[in-house]
Amino acid sequence: MRDDTALWDAPRDPAEPIDLGPARLTPVHLTRQTLVSGPNVLSQTDLPLVDWPGAAPSGPYAVTLRRDRLLLVNAPETPDGWNDATRQASSDVTDAYTVFDLTGDALPLLRRGAEITPDIPSRSTARLLFGLGVFLYRMEDAKTYRLHVPRAHAEALVTHFEKAASHLNSGSRAPGPVLGPLTMRS
Repeated sequence: MRDDTALWDAPRDPAEPIDLGPARLTPVHLTRQTLVSGPNVLSQTDLPLVDWPGAAPSGPYAVTLRRDRLLLVNAPETPDGWNDATRQASSDVTDAYTVFDLTGDALPLLRRGAEITPDIPSRSTARLLFGLGVFLYRMEDAKTYRLHVPRAHAEALVTHFEKAASHLNSGSRAPGPVLGPLTMRS
């Protein structure tokens, strides 16, 4: 059998921060992520709501995804399923999303993968970043952005960030996203 190991990157340590030049991508372990959907969901939570470009507090908070959907971060546990009293459905999605903090000079790097405008508010934190669906918002520290990406897309997001950082660090002034779909190295 032939050895194809040279075609693939070595697995990275999922707990190690990733240096991206002036920015740093750090994996974050959250205690719990719960998706809550239903009418009036925004008015039925006691947690602080985080939208774009709002900042998340250090304790539990609710990330707004749509007018009828929230992602509760580090909130108390709620039973999965439909709740007739609140007319809401909740699902534990702790293992569904990988979470990263992007610190340092992050905005130019984010702008390589998406149209990011901190001056224009939006109720939703859902964004396409390098063609991947993410939830993007700031933390209390204005230089820290938090990203939730579907676990299956985490490695692709990291690779996109590395390529974009390499492109930015080389001094290229080409605007917009720099990558198309990921392909296996030859």
